[in-house]
Amino acid sequence: MQLYPLKLVTVVGESVIMEDIAEEGMKLGATGFTMSEVSGHGSRSARNVASTTGAQTMKVEFVVPADIATSILTHVSHQYFEDYAVIAWLGDVQVVRGQQYVK
Repeated sequence: MQLYPLKLVTVVGESVIMEDIAEEGMKLGATGFTMSEVSGHGSRSARNVASTTGAQTMKVEFVVPADIATSILTHVSHQYFEDYAVIAWLGDVQVVRGQQYVK
């Protein structure tokens, strides 16, 4: 079994922007994404806007090479951080069948 070193980009934010972020990540070179509804609590209190506004908090994840990860994080930080409740992070992953994550 061969493992391929790639990056995991995770973006968590308001549901209203997450489809756009997923599409933009694909345009920036990702070959796919995973999206799910999430909830949590952190330094800025709980993210449970559904109970007050009907909106959801979503998470989108991309497994990509390092250069594409940087492009996605740069784009998200420049386009969304100022106006939306959103956070993003990067992690190292090793995947089987890694060639499927590279165009």
